[in-house]
Amino acid sequence: MTQEQQLSSKDLRPITHRRVVALAFPAFLSGITEPLLSLADVAIVGQLETAGLQGGVALASQIFTFTFWTLGFLRLSTGGYTAQAFGERNEQKLFAVLWRGLIIAAVGGALLWLLAPLFWLGLNGVMGWQAELRPTVQAYLGIRIWAAPAVLFSYVCFGWLIGQQRTGLVLLLQAFINLTNICVSAWLVLALDMGVAGVALGSVIASYAGVGLGGLILLKLGAFNRSGRAGLNGIWQGAAWLRLFSTNTNFFLRSLAFAVAFLVLFKAADWLDQREGLDGLNADTLAVLWQMLGLIIYGMDAFAVAAEAFAGEAVGAKRRDRLRRSTRLVFLWSLISSVIAAVIFATAGSWSLAYITKLPDVLALSRELMPYIYLGGFYMTAPFMFDGIFLGATRASDMRDSVIIGVVVQTGLVVALVPWLGMHGLFLSVAGFMTARGLLLLSRYPALVASVPDRAAADETKASA
Repeated sequence: MTQEQQLSSKDLRPITHRRVVALAFPAFLSGITEPLLSLADVAIVGQLETAGLQGGVALASQIFTFTFWTLGFLRLSTGGYTAQAFGERNEQKLFAVLWRGLIIAAVGGALLWLLAPLFWLGLNGVMGWQAELRPTVQAYLGIRIWAAPAVLFSYVCFGWLIGQQRTGLVLLLQAFINLTNICVSAWLVLALDMGVAGVALGSVIASYAGVGLGGLILLKLGAFNRSGRAGLNGIWQGAAWLRLFSTNTNFFLRSLAFAVAFLVLFKAADWLDQREGLDGLNADTLAVLWQMLGLIIYGMDAFAVAAEAFAGEAVGAKRRDRLRRSTRLVFLWSLISSVIAAVIFATAGSWSLAYITKLPDVLALSRELMPYIYLGGFYMTAPFMFDGIFLGATRASDMRDSVIIGVVVQTGLVVALVPWLGMHGLFLSVAGFMTARGLLLLSRYPALVASVPDRAAADETKASA
C-alpha cells in the first residue's frame, strides 16, 4: 500500500494485541543496538593494546551520546505530530512535519559544529577529565562532531517513521547505521592503523550512510513526489512553528531534568564511597546494575513507542475510544513484559553478573541489590506507558512536569535514605522517581482523554438521527 493510499483510507485499522507487539518488538531491538555500538567501539580500540585509549574512547563516546541525547526532543516532537497527522489522514500536514524537522536538523547540526566544542570544554571543567584521557577525548570528539547534522537527520526519520507505525523501518535504519559503523571503524583502525581517529571517522561515515538509506526510505514513502512537495506549502506557518518551539523547549527541559536525576544518583554513589573509604565499590556497582536496568528500560520504552503511535493516531482521528483501548492493551503488554523480565532476572540475573564484572566485592553487592532490578519493570510500567501516550498527544508540559517532580522526590529520598540504607536507599530513590512520574501522569490522564473528541460516538448519533 502506498503512502497516498494509506492516508486516503477512511477506516482505521483495529488496535489489536498483535499490532501492539508488532510495533514494540522492532523498537526494542532497535533500542538495544545502541549500547552494543559503544561496546564495539571500545572493543575495537582495545585491540591496539595502547594504555588509556579504551578509557578515553569510552568517555568520549558517553559524552557524545549524552550531548545528543539531550537533543532527542527532535525525535519526540516529530513522532508526536506525525502520529496526529497520520490519524487525521492529512497528507500535507504529515509531510510538513517532516520538512520542519529536517530544517531544524540542518540548522541545528550547523550550530552544533560551532557550539558543541564550547559545551564540552565547560563539561571538562565540571567533570575534570583525567589528564591522560584528555588527548584521546578531544581527538575523538573533534572528528565525531562532523556527524551532527546526520545524527539529527536520523532523529527526524525515526520520529516520522514511528508516528506512522513503521517501527520495522526504524529497526532497519538503526541496524544499518550501527553495522556500518562497526565494519568501517574496524577497517580503519585494524587495517589502516588510524587509531582513535579511525573509530570516530567510522562513526561519521556510518551516520552519513544512514542519511543515504534514510533518504531512500523517504523517497519510497513519497517525500519527494508531488504529495511530499505539497507539504512544503505549509511549513512556514507561524503558528505551527511557535507550537513546535514550545513543544521542543519542554522536551529539552525534560531531558535536562533527566540528566539531573542521573547526576544525583552517581554523585550519591561517589559520596558513599568517600564516606566508607571505598575505592569505587558503590559507583562501580551502580554502573553494573544500570546496564541490567537498561535492558528493562529498553523494553518499557518499546511499549512507550507503541503507545505514542496509537495515542497520536487517536488524537489526530478524534477517536477517544481508540485512545482508551490502546492504553489498556499497552498497559497489559507492559505488565506481561515486566513479569517476563522479573522471571529472567530472578533466575539468571545473579549468574549473568559474572560476565559483566570480575571484581568480587562489586559482584557481591550487585547480587545483594538484584531484587531492585528484577522488580524494575513493575515500577517503570506506568511512567513509560504514560510517557508514550502524552508524547503522542504532544502534551510536552505534562511530561516535563512529571520528570521535574520525579527529580524532587528522588533527591529527597536520596538525602533521607542513602545515609541510612546505603545503596538500598539509592535504588529505592530510583523506584520513587519512577513512581512519582507515573502518578503525576496518571492524575493528568483523565484531562487528556477528555480533550480528545469522541468522533465514533458522534457518528453513531448522526446515524441514529
